[in-house]
Amino acid sequence: MKKYLAVLCAAALLSGCSSNNKSSTGAVSGGTPEIPATTAAPSINFDYEYPVTGTDTDMSDVANVDWSLIYRDAISEFRKTENCDETARFTIYDINDDMIPELFISYGNEDDKTYLVRSLSNENIYTEYDPISDGGEMYFSMNRSLLVIFFYNFESQTQTAQLYRLKNSKLANVYTFEMSGESYKMNGEECTEKEYMDEYNLLLSGVIKDMGTDFAFDDDSIDAALGNKSTMEEGYAAVLNDYLTKMNGNENMKSSFSIMDVNGDDVPELFVSEGIAFSPSVDVFSWNGCVVPVGTFGTDGAMYYYPESGELQGEYHAPSYTAGCFYKFNEKFRFEELFSFGDTEVSDNAEKIYNINAEPKDPDEYHKIMDEHTSGDSYSLGEDNEVSEESIKLFKEGKFTAPSLKAS
Repeated sequence: MKKYLAVLCAAALLSGCSSNNKSSTGAVSGGTPEIPATTAAPSINFDYEYPVTGTDTDMSDVANVDWSLIYRDAISEFRKTENCDETARFTIYDINDDMIPELFISYGNEDDKTYLVRSLSNENIYTEYDPISDGGEMYFSMNRSLLVIFFYNFESQTQTAQLYRLKNSKLANVYTFEMSGESYKMNGEECTEKEYMDEYNLLLSGVIKDMGTDFAFDDDSIDAALGNKSTMEEGYAAVLNDYLTKMNGNENMKSSFSIMDVNGDDVPELFVSEGIAFSPSVDVFSWNGCVVPVGTFGTDGAMYYYPESGELQGEYHAPSYTAGCFYKFNEKFRFEELFSFGDTEVSDNAEKIYNINAEPKDPDEYHKIMDEHTSGDSYSLGEDNEVSEESIKLFKEGKFTAPSLKAS
């Protein structure tokens, strides 16, 4: 397992949402985004940076500018290329809180991915960013609105995490973390492991979402992502059909789903348990006139919802440790991390170290905190309906097994 996974393992992979709103009108001249100038000494080596530039198009003279129409054109063009193969997926998601989502297309294998990013600003500037090549996974850090891309150099055994922020149609470098063996660098400067991890955890704490992986390039999924389904049931059915396709021919892949409103807006969310049978994750989707890919929880096939507090719990069990988080899902389609928890065996006699938010706790204090958040009745989400042709057909008709309340 790559070292970057160990760095990220404490954070559940969740997300916020994109909005199906149209952009406002306004006139801003086009041009190529500039990488922010640096005041550092010329002797500093900036080879560690992975700058991203792009081409702007002023859409202010276009009537009824609509992100869904613009992104449909971009998706249609990509589908004509040889890069639209079995590895290609896409995400539509707002990363700069302007209520207009961005488009992320990914293709290639796990350690050699290419990402295509497209953005429409509320000034009607449409930006096509240059391809981001030779990358690994891409994530979005919710707390600080940072896009994170991992790069690997297998010859030097170096991992680089490049952080970007989208602002004013520019995808600007924010921070760079580089790790090679026992060597650590931040923004090209050597540092200790502690300094590295302290800064890394500060910038990338909280809710993390994987990007570029949510939807397939079939017509049904594209319509669901772009808001061309007339009902929530049709939108969620398109998502479930994608899982069914991934299951075909893979006897180890199992999927099931639950439907429940967890933020009180009377619009239910879709929870899909997906993965190998003994360790599935839970993917969460919401509905906002289009299907919103909320995120992925690396848990044991279910999430737990406590209706009295409105909190959700994700948890993962391994032979020597347990780890998880509590969250709330708000009316803005965002998951907020409340706190993380875990216990780890440290010796053959099964002695455990307990922690809350990565801080050690006395066992009594730890269990008191956990009991306060798990004392009420709960629902287990992700396990109620098997994903099958018949269950998807019934769901489109409004027929499904609802979650059952489990007494505390």
